[in-house]
Amino acid sequence: MVRYKRIYYHNAVYHITFRGNNRQPILKENKDKELFLETLSKFKERFQFKLYGFVLMDNHAHLVIETNHLFNISKIMQSILLSYSLQFRRKYNYTGHVWQGRFKSNVIEGERYILQCIEYIHNNPVRANIATTAEDYLWSSFYLYSGNENSIVTDRIGIDRYGDISDTTL
Repeated sequence: MVRYKRIYYHNAVYHITFRGNNRQPILKENKDKELFLETLSKFKERFQFKLYGFVLMDNHAHLVIETNHLFNISKIMQSILLSYSLQFRRKYNYTGHVWQGRFKSNVIEGERYILQCIEYIHNNPVRANIATTAEDYLWSSFYLYSGNENSIVTDRIGIDRYGDISDTTL
């Protein structure tokens, strides 16, 4: 099967998804999720990208990231996923592929679609029957959008840029 080259856009907003190989859990415990968020934060500072939203599930994750003109999405994600997988292998004495193929990335255009994408990822635990509401799930950026602090997220789309999120209809 042909592996197509990614097309890079500067200052683009991406919906990123990646999952564990064979859909295995790669964020097994709360400590793993904390480690992933620390890794994400470290590379956010290094590559100066904006993180608008995230959800960490046991076997996959979603991120909404805006790149800048200095680094492309592949360089950013390669660094994050490689760093985490090295720590995962060490902790669980694991050999082989941690990730199932390449990460998926879709460019998001327009504020309305960005908000819809963030709402979609926040509701991922509800659709997976892990939580009753998005508010019940601790491993997402939902709390930032409900008025609580979350230092890893850069900008509250629909709040910081466009006023109260309730003013923006989804």
